[in-house]
Amino acid sequence: MNRLETALGSALMFGAVFGISAAASADELIVGHSSLPAGLGNPYLDTSHSGGFVFGTVYDRLTISDKTGPKAGMLISWSVDANDKTKWTMKLRPGVKFHNGNDFNATDVANMLNWLASDVGKVAASGVARNTQRLVGGEVIDDLTVRVISDIPDPLMPAILGVIKVIDWEHMQDVTFEGYGKNPNGTGPYKTISWDNDSVVVGKNASGWRAGKIDQVTFKFIPELAARVNAFESDQIHIGFQLVADNRARIEAAGGRLQINPGTAISVLHFYQNKEGPLADVRVRRALNYGVNMQQFVDITMGGLTNTTGQPGTSSINGWQADIQPYPYDPDKARALLAEAGYGDGLKIIGESVTAQGDWKDIVQFVSADLEKIGVEFVVNAITLPDLIARVRDTSKFGDASIFSFNYGSEPTMDIMRSINGLHSCNSFPKWTCFPEIQDTIKAANEEFDPAIRATHLAKIAHYYHDQAASLFLFDSVDMDAVKNNVVDYKPVNRMINWDEVAIN
Repeated sequence: MNRLETALGSALMFGAVFGISAAASADELIVGHSSLPAGLGNPYLDTSHSGGFVFGTVYDRLTISDKTGPKAGMLISWSVDANDKTKWTMKLRPGVKFHNGNDFNATDVANMLNWLASDVGKVAASGVARNTQRLVGGEVIDDLTVRVISDIPDPLMPAILGVIKVIDWEHMQDVTFEGYGKNPNGTGPYKTISWDNDSVVVGKNASGWRAGKIDQVTFKFIPELAARVNAFESDQIHIGFQLVADNRARIEAAGGRLQINPGTAISVLHFYQNKEGPLADVRVRRALNYGVNMQQFVDITMGGLTNTTGQPGTSSINGWQADIQPYPYDPDKARALLAEAGYGDGLKIIGESVTAQGDWKDIVQFVSADLEKIGVEFVVNAITLPDLIARVRDTSKFGDASIFSFNYGSEPTMDIMRSINGLHSCNSFPKWTCFPEIQDTIKAANEEFDPAIRATHLAKIAHYYHDQAASLFLFDSVDMDAVKNNVVDYKPVNRMINWDEVAIN
């Protein structure tokens, strides 16, 4: 055996004993992800949870919220003008630089706010702009102070600004908005080395205000669930995003743990209620909810790791109502409602789902089987996450589909009105849901600063969406990640990963 063969044999034995593959080194963390951001490194072209997991390495948010309200991010304090509640004074975090060395200051924030409020920004960054509908713009007071202006008083404005990831305005003028995806520049714990559709590589921002602990983090695009599990078993990745409960034994046998991270959303099969067809009838929507035994799915397929739901938010957010129960499984009642609505002889519904993510493939198969028992043929077409994002921007792309896999997310505000306003009401850009009868209450909730009074509005809204069966309500979302045991301090909270603290032991 020559020296090359000896060295190669030793390296392979080292990998076999210590679980380290040639693809990874001690100072590199490799993550397998089902979907990389649709707009490459531009955080305004993809506001999905999946995209946010990656963007969190490079970008910082203006604020970070939990159910008790907003907390400091790149904004460290804020106050509303007592005489004019459309105006807020906000202080910026001092001493922060972008990855290219430029200073972070009020000009970056004010220019970004003004652009998002413009007609151009509302179209180019529609995913962000749907959350900032009330925004008029920003004014520079001094280098570290900005005035934020809304068209009406908005008690959630500091929390809403958490949807904004800080970018370098001067840099954007140089590379253009469209070019920012290939030239990302943020203030986060890691800075971009390379970014394309198949992988993202970021390196430690050693001089950052919150530096990462690992030299390099690599995200690999592995769309199929089975492939992510195989990659974890063969030590090609340290973390695999969006796995399912059935994977636990294989993950543990491969020297890892299946980490359960409570989500910030509820998973639903959402109804395109606001167009002609069977789902415009509340009796049909209720029938579909009664016709699916979601508790059985949660108990068996998900190992009882979450809860079924019947309202537009999880128990971890403001506006959740303890007295709203999930729809019980009652196939007889479902059939009666369908017959009353004129579909006693059966019904065919076309749906779409991003089946490569998490449990969605199992969910739609289970739902289809249960609905078949009440006379509903549910035909589901598999789509990708970029496909779904394209449909959010242009609902005509749904075609014949009238149900699709979706959620009621609460980021960044951790409040039920985030999804109601941004996606699921007459106020929203995609008007697949519109209930005019509840609009006055929605308006009141959006403008009320008194927490007690606002809570009564939120309760009325949550009950209305339950009673109207706005979606086929499924369960509180949870993220299940495969994590190698030598990865430490991986502690996502509210779907935000603490990338500055994650380390390899």
